[in-house]
Amino acid sequence: MPSYHFERALFVVGEPNSGKSNQLRSMFRDVRLGTGGDIPTERRLPELYRLSNERCLYLGLTSPHEAGESLGRKRHGRRAPTNFLEKTVGTIEGNTPRMGRRWSFAGALQPYARNHMPDVVKTCRAFVRYFEPERTRIVFLSPDRHGEPLQETEHLVLVDRLREIPSIEVCWIDARNRTVNGLLLADFFDFI
Repeated sequence: MPSYHFERALFVVGEPNSGKSNQLRSMFRDVRLGTGGDIPTERRLPELYRLSNERCLYLGLTSPHEAGESLGRKRHGRRAPTNFLEKTVGTIEGNTPRMGRRWSFAGALQPYARNHMPDVVKTCRAFVRYFEPERTRIVFLSPDRHGEPLQETEHLVLVDRLREIPSIEVCWIDARNRTVNGLLLADFFDFI
């Protein structure tokens, strides 16, 4: 039995350079994240945030696709990419004693397989099996920060497959503005 309880997972999904990390950063409009409602502009941000005495948020601004991570196992004798799930659980377990035992995750994903990572469906299915979150929200960016809509038929196939996974809900947000969706995203982690 894990030493932590996984409550919620939020994945912001878009093509490369579509505004995923900007939308995740906009969650800092919520004062619970410790910036007084200001969106931080630093390139690198801390990964861990306390939401309450017992609740913590692990934030991944870079998608595992862009970070060169994988869902595979390490190969003997060869340098393998970091396993996204093992890295996540290692961070959570290593910080549970000082941060609290109730965890949530917010991170970026790409819709299709890239580098060593599979598509959003296989990634989310593996994440849900591994962590068993109470709820998992997948947020597609459409239109993205450039005003480009999703490719409807291709993405709807992904959505139909995602909806077969327990605990998953799917929605879309307009990402043309970098800040207006912050509270909408952060409210997913409001437990009161």
